Amino acid sequence: MIAVTCATLLLIACAVSGQDCPEEGVFGWAHETACDEYYKCENGTFSQERCPNGLVFDEKEAAVHDLCTWNWKVDCGKKTQEPPISSPGCPYQFGIFPSESCTQYIRCAWGEANVTDCEEGLAYQEETHTCVWPDEVAGCDSEAIVGFRCPTHATGLSAKFYPFPRYPHPHDCQKLIVCVGEKPRLLNCGYGSAFNPHTYTCDSIDNVPECHGRF
Repeated sequence: MIAVTCATLLLIACAVSGQDCPEEGVFGWAHETACDEYYKCENGTFSQERCPNGLVFDEKEAAVHDLCTWNWKVDCGKKTQEPPISSPGCPYQFGIFPSESCTQYIRCAWGEANVTDCEEGLAYQEETHTCVWPDEVAGCDSEAIVGFRCPTHATGLSAKFYPFPRYPHPHDCQKLIVCVGEKPRLLNCGYGSAFNPHTYTCDSIDNVPECHGRF
């Protein structure tokens, strides 16, 4: 936190926002030149704050810490940001970063690296900072991740769903595999549902006796 007098903060905040600081609630206003600093009004008290390293102020979506969010979510333009402060596994003190595994990513908070698994069948994509289909991530092997190789030619009920033929999961009756461009994608039928081997669709588990007692 950058200490400034209440009188100075009041003048600054009023100039920035054109509003007084309400006695109840928390409000924030962007700093003029720094993307990771902001003015804060909390229950009638003004302060000038700095986001933790790797975060920036976001008046619309402050979902990570206080009134700050990931630095890649905000276009800072020409505003300044604090240089990276790295620690083992963390380029910044806060952030989401790729790991050595396609199916994991590193979530950093206060400089501590936490390895997190993507949902089963997905791979981490650095460009979007999310887990997506593995065939959408360069260098990731969707066949190895899903554990299935799409046949060159779909037959039987699978062919009914061409150009995206589907297949039963080899070990889990509540899942199915859909082939997109001959690359497998794992889908989950969801709670209370199962893959019906007679229709190749997700159905109430009550209608799939083959799956009874297996979930």
